[in-house]
Amino acid sequence: MTGQEEAWYALRSFNCKEMEASGYLQEQGLQCFVPMMIKEKALPDGKVERVQVPAVHNYLFMKKSIDHNALKKVVAQCPVPLCVIKSMDGQHPCEIPEAEMNEFRLLCDPDFVMATYLEQNEAEAKVGKEVVVMHGPLKGTHGKLHRVRNKYFLVKTMAGLGVMVRISRWYCKVID
Repeated sequence: MTGQEEAWYALRSFNCKEMEASGYLQEQGLQCFVPMMIKEKALPDGKVERVQVPAVHNYLFMKKSIDHNALKKVVAQCPVPLCVIKSMDGQHPCEIPEAEMNEFRLLCDPDFVMATYLEQNEAEAKVGKEVVVMHGPLKGTHGKLHRVRNKYFLVKTMAGLGVMVRISRWYCKVID
């Protein structure tokens, strides 16, 4: 990556402390994203309340606005255990390009779609063709088109996490 391209770091918290870690990073002036979903919670009076909760525990993403040494310092000073997910070489933090992160954030929007979250190896094991979405609100999004019981899903993976969203196959174009 060149220094002018924006990127995100993938981080992992422990003991379901992703929201506390995100709060700490935001206090440090850093932009964070935690994938959220809507969950229904039964109230004592019999009513149901819809609340946002982390979709995948222990995963969060931070916009790359500091260098690697400053990142190590911020992570070390975090009051909850936090580590940076490393790239394949194991030496450098996994950097997610801005365009890919924007697609991922769109797919994770709890007000927009109902998504299923998967571990990366499970998502990559899904059979399907590489596609780009040509129509609708997901237009321009890249992923893999996967079929389950005559229904189609767009599968997107990155940094150890996958998301699967129902989509019409007619909205997609196969990438050669």
